[in-house]
Amino acid sequence: MTPRKTRTRNQASSASQFPLVSDYDSEAQYTAPSTLRTPEEINHSVLKRYVPSLHTILEIAASAYIYTLNNDTGEWEKTGIEGTLFVCELTPSPITGTPRHCIVVLNRKGLENLIVYSGEIQAVEISDQFLLLKFRSRESGHGNGYVQEAKEEEKILGFFMTADGDVKERVCHAVKSHWEMAMRERQSGEGMEDMVENFGDEGYSVSAGGGIGGVAGESKPMGRRLSLSELFGHR
Repeated sequence: MTPRKTRTRNQASSASQFPLVSDYDSEAQYTAPSTLRTPEEINHSVLKRYVPSLHTILEIAASAYIYTLNNDTGEWEKTGIEGTLFVCELTPSPITGTPRHCIVVLNRKGLENLIVYSGEIQAVEISDQFLLLKFRSRESGHGNGYVQEAKEEEKILGFFMTADGDVKERVCHAVKSHWEMAMRERQSGEGMEDMVENFGDEGYSVSAGGGIGGVAGESKPMGRRLSLSELFGHR
């Protein structure tokens, strides 16, 4: 006897009542949003808060200690500033288009970060222990109630760096080459907008807060510029 096919049709009809469920969601590979940044990107973001004209970080020394030379005793004295040192390339001068550079030390011992622009430096020397930056001071003498003629005095900052390999050599070479570039521009009459008196409020740029551990995007107050007279203890 030929079997009846009504049952088969009923089965097919019953099966069609259930929707097909796609397994795409369980099989597709999940890709998390890319929020992780490289150390270079984090450093650049942090430094740009203090140096808005920052273009590129050229060299980094993990630890630098800043000293001043006491001209009276010939002894090196700690300034209380120590931390990661960055040698930076800035955007070109908006006036002359000439290159600009600076040194930044993010202070882990306090709220004042040291920023020195190449155009502010009078001389650079490299010794076995220190990277030496020299500046000129014009100080007015006071005698018998009268202001005497300003006396020019040399002030020296010493950067003592602890770093692996040839990092110290690279940092020193970069700072000196940037200073030499600034000197050539100064002598040619260019880049004069970066040539400031080093011993007023323009000598050093200092900003409050922060180090590398800051939260990206967090607003931080910007401090005033630290003068050399303050850094050298009003000697």
